[in-house]
Amino acid sequence: MNLDLDKLIKEDSEKKRIKHAQKKEGLTVRDYIGFLKKDFLIAQNAHSRAIEVICGPNGEYVEEIPGDDRWLGAKHRYSRIADALFGADRQIAQSMEYMEAGKNRTSTGKKVLLLVGPPGSGKSTFANYVQGCFEKYAARPVYMLSGCPKFEDPLHVIPRYAREEVEKELGVRIDGDLCPVCRHALKEEFTDKDKVVRWWDMPIEEMSFSISGVRGLTTFRPSDEKTSDLTALSGRENISITSQHGYEHPQAYEISGKIPKAERGCCQGEELTSGEDDILGVFFSVAEERKLEIPNSSFPHLSVDTMVIAHTNVTPFKKFASNMDHEGLHRRFFVVPWPFALRIKDELATYKKLIEKESAITELNKCHIAPGALELAATFAVMTRYVASEKVGLLTKAKIYNGERALTELEDADTRPRDIKELLDEGQAEQDIAKREGMFGVSPSDVLLALDTEIVRQSAGKKCLTPLSVIRTLRDTFKGGHRMGYTPEQIEHFMTLISADEDESVMNEYKDYVVTHVSKAFLDAYDDLAHELFKRYISEVSYYRDTQRKFIQDGVSVSRKDPVTGKPKEPDVKFMRSVEKHLNLDEEQAEVFRGEILEFKEMSYDSYRPLAKAVEKKLLEDSRSNLTLVLSTDKPLGAEDKQRVNDLFGTMKKDHGFCEVCAAETVEKARDFLSE
Repeated sequence: MNLDLDKLIKEDSEKKRIKHAQKKEGLTVRDYIGFLKKDFLIAQNAHSRAIEVICGPNGEYVEEIPGDDRWLGAKHRYSRIADALFGADRQIAQSMEYMEAGKNRTSTGKKVLLLVGPPGSGKSTFANYVQGCFEKYAARPVYMLSGCPKFEDPLHVIPRYAREEVEKELGVRIDGDLCPVCRHALKEEFTDKDKVVRWWDMPIEEMSFSISGVRGLTTFRPSDEKTSDLTALSGRENISITSQHGYEHPQAYEISGKIPKAERGCCQGEELTSGEDDILGVFFSVAEERKLEIPNSSFPHLSVDTMVIAHTNVTPFKKFASNMDHEGLHRRFFVVPWPFALRIKDELATYKKLIEKESAITELNKCHIAPGALELAATFAVMTRYVASEKVGLLTKAKIYNGERALTELEDADTRPRDIKELLDEGQAEQDIAKREGMFGVSPSDVLLALDTEIVRQSAGKKCLTPLSVIRTLRDTFKGGHRMGYTPEQIEHFMTLISADEDESVMNEYKDYVVTHVSKAFLDAYDDLAHELFKRYISEVSYYRDTQRKFIQDGVSVSRKDPVTGKPKEPDVKFMRSVEKHLNLDEEQAEVFRGEILEFKEMSYDSYRPLAKAVEKKLLEDSRSNLTLVLSTDKPLGAEDKQRVNDLFGTMKKDHGFCEVCAAETVEKARDFLSE
């Protein structure tokens, strides 16, 4: 697509003109109070505004999570952020609960939000996306006192004796006082000779949030130097002023620190638990008292309205939490564990987003990603994050979490968990946060490093990232020591998960995947078989139900006769059960199901998918012996079998997303596995 620069310039210029025309000039505090009479949320606090920027002014970015998916611990999904942080619904929901508490100024909201998780789990991504949502905020205008270095709320100019009446009239709460700069301006510019302070005439202006412009959004990371950290949080001394006028002068300090510049918005604190106690004390003061106070400093006390999102990795958090010298500080955090994704589908969505949407590597090198390649990588990744269970294997747990397998399918009812939440709770039972499910294991970035390396390698050769090449590159990446931070015991565990000798291994899953998908493609080439089998089941059920009647109207016999012997033919119960077992129905349940299914007047292959899927599973089961014969290389193929093979390859490429390379590899491996 060719860039039309003139069109782009014209559209941008028009947007600027409209924005400038809508901008209100010459506004004062009097006008601001008038705006609040119409919409008091213009003066909402930072936590309240954070909720609005994430949820939307009318909650349009909030979705209700279906009941079946609530076992992860969240009832609502916040799509504006969750669309970029797959599998983090629970953590996001807990963070939103904290923001709700901050909005209402409850005790929980007076603590510092601390996200704790392994590197690469999405903690900083969440904080960045929250700040990104602030930048896009346009639900209602945000006003500040003109010229204020910390963008403070115009309501701060209202005298304390008048605040109660204003709060009652407007439905707002006024917290905070003027900064030295605004207080000086009020005294020098808006105080008459008769000492009347015209606070209502102080000018206001609209503000927007900007990360690069350092307006309402900042990031702080502790260093090894406490003094410089305190300066970074508050602002620097203006020596040219203090040397002549002292520290009482309104411009004695540049109010340029990370905390005041985050006013009305959000300050992100990276690895905050690694900071000195005095640094943490500043953040606690901001959260609890909404004030910025620097101990043993002449820096002025400032009112603060900002939300702090702190995050830290597990190791420094454990060090901080185990140090009882910090006991008084421990209770001043609201901790939200932030683990890796535990479901294959969420891990897979992360890979697809980063590889296919945010990386040009597949486009530049024209490397095809075979069906199943990313799925196997995601399966391996989530299995490394699970706590071992005596009830189910790791691969089985991955399928249960992913919704691919029901607990009712497990054979041993005495040891299996009663529900999926019980299985999840088992993985989170450890007191040590580092040993909980999702707080350890392989990070998505390390898996993506292996995949990207293999994509580059394949781009110079076969140009296809196949499942088998994924297994090889995962083994080479971790066994070859290309990634740091993993112990020899962890590496050994990873190799076990990949090993072909283990039933609950990635290689075993690969075998299952190959045979199932080749069989499915084989059947898709002849999908009329599935429709015919569906009709046969319905017919057999109808005949079976007729033979079970106690009374037959009009004396008409419903029995079928064997065309050879002429004797009555019994219903094919064995055939019906071979289909019903794929619906997980026992014999008693099957009796009820057969009666209910005949109540549907328009029963078809497309109208009732559960039965259609059961029929497909039976066909897959039945077709493997035929497929083995068709794919066999130790006997000559007839014309019909050759056509079936050609149809198989055609279907795999046309309908299942395979290319020549991965189709050939998959069929070859299916041949090997079927002959074992």
